Amino acid sequence: MDLQNLKIAKDYYEGWETKDVSKLKLFSGLKFTSPDSMFNFADDFLKACWHLAGVKLENKQFISDGNIVCVKYEINSAENGSRHYSEWLTIEGGEIREIEVFYGSK
Repeated sequence: MDLQNLKIAKDYYEGWETKDVSKLKLFSGLKFTSPDSMFNFADDFLKACWHLAGVKLENKQFISDGNIVCVKYEINSAENGSRHYSEWLTIEGGEIREIEVFYGSK
């Protein structure tokens, strides 16, 4: 287990929850994919998604193996109920280079 990559991942999610963008160690050419979106640059990803920052990510679980960290969590909201997410982060050189997001329908 690469503890440095695990720390980068944990800091990333803490940054989203606390709206602290300095905790997001993103590679400028970040590749982001989800069922609804795709981005090839960190700036584009943040411009489109940062309005979601501040949400509480519940029941986070981290699995780390080398440069891959998988994170499973839930978001609960009054309008959407509970939704489960899994994200695969690829971390190299101290930066998150790729994020693959998976979730089911509402």
